[in-house]
Amino acid sequence: MTEITQKNWKHKALSMLLTQLTAYVLLIAATAIPTRSMFPAIPLIIAALVLGEFVLFWPFRGSTLDRAVTIAFGVVSLIFVAVPFPSDEIPPEQISKNGDAYPWYSWAVAAGLLLVVLIIFSFGRQMARENRSHLIRALSHAVTSGVAAIAVAGWCFLPALGSMLLKGTTEGTITVIVLVILALALAAASTLWVRDADPDPAIRHPWIGTGLLPVMFMGVTIAAAVLILSRLGL
Repeated sequence: MTEITQKNWKHKALSMLLTQLTAYVLLIAATAIPTRSMFPAIPLIIAALVLGEFVLFWPFRGSTLDRAVTIAFGVVSLIFVAVPFPSDEIPPEQISKNGDAYPWYSWAVAAGLLLVVLIIFSFGRQMARENRSHLIRALSHAVTSGVAAIAVAGWCFLPALGSMLLKGTTEGTITVIVLVILALALAAASTLWVRDADPDPAIRHPWIGTGLLPVMFMGVTIAAAVLILSRLGL
């Protein structure tokens, strides 16, 4: 243990949960801002800020390169929210009125490719190390941070999900229940992550980064919910 110790981890857990709640509130509030297009500008900005805060309050051991790689994957993921990813055989229900794929479908395809690249890159980078001490920890931290960085862009599709949920269907109600349960489960898990944390002693307030991890992971569930509901015709 470094800054976070068994003596004070409960206090850090409360602060971490408050950070987590604040991030959720900001991301959800961003959907209330009206927009005239399908481009979710405000949610994208908030998601980018969450990514930046996560890297600033890095909760892992690692080098500056680890944080730079995380930012790179996160930024590319956010770019594909606005830039269509070329794909073939788009399902009919995922095609908009102008003939293009819906942005959440296009992003999901790009995110899948990014995850593959992330795993290959992370593994290759660890194998290239001359001194492979703490190999499992370094690899798991690299993959975890990279996945979170890619997933946070999924929050950009919360406005679309909100429009679907406003229809008041049974499927929408079930979706809300599932998302709430997942968020609570990740919040509970994050209190254990804080307790067992061993962050870089040079990083100030790493528990903030730990608190943002569940929020970032939830981004992919938002995108998945939109994909499923759109497939159901909502």
